[in-house]
Amino acid sequence: MIEIENLVKNFGKGDVLKEVNLHISKGERVMIVGGNGSGKTTMLRCIVGSYRYDGDIVIMNKDARRNKSELAKYIGYVPQLPPPMSMTVKQLIEFVCDVTKGDDEPIYEVLKQLKFEDAGIDRSFKRLSGGMQKKVLMAIALGRIPDLLILDEPLAHIDPQSREIISKAVNAMPEDTTVLYTSHREEKGSIRASRLIEMDNGEIIIDKEYYNA
Repeated sequence: MIEIENLVKNFGKGDVLKEVNLHISKGERVMIVGGNGSGKTTMLRCIVGSYRYDGDIVIMNKDARRNKSELAKYIGYVPQLPPPMSMTVKQLIEFVCDVTKGDDEPIYEVLKQLKFEDAGIDRSFKRLSGGMQKKVLMAIALGRIPDLLILDEPLAHIDPQSREIISKAVNAMPEDTTVLYTSHREEKGSIRASRLIEMDNGEIIIDKEYYNA
């Protein structure tokens, strides 16, 4: 599903990622842990094409640089910090479905599961609370049932009930969906993982089988 070779990323003050090599198979559920500045968020942003980088990233046997638009149809991504989009929630969902040629009904169904109020559909996305923004982005990502689901700190800064609902929704994804998500620490009994990767100072220091259900 994902092949990363010699991935390097710097921002002018030294390397944030230092020749990272990683292979992730289809259907794996991978939790990436590490503190602030460890490189985990930067790696995710390189994978989804938000950053330029040195090295190679291949997703679904396609070069990630050259096939960014095509691969976007198969990837669901929720960033740690939602972008300040001025469109309404409804417009955002319509835009995503238009770009990906998808159906909006599953997205609205996930919104209901996440207890998102109907009145919020016509509100500006950037005026929602951080927790509500995360629910919208999670619904878009999960509702599309992507081949690759990438979540950056999906359970951070939300209430316990929403954490449980999101965890259950992610765990209910099809078995052949590859899930890659970050966390500051190992979390028991939340989003399931079959593999644990720990990063520090731009490098992978631990990569092992893992079971946290």
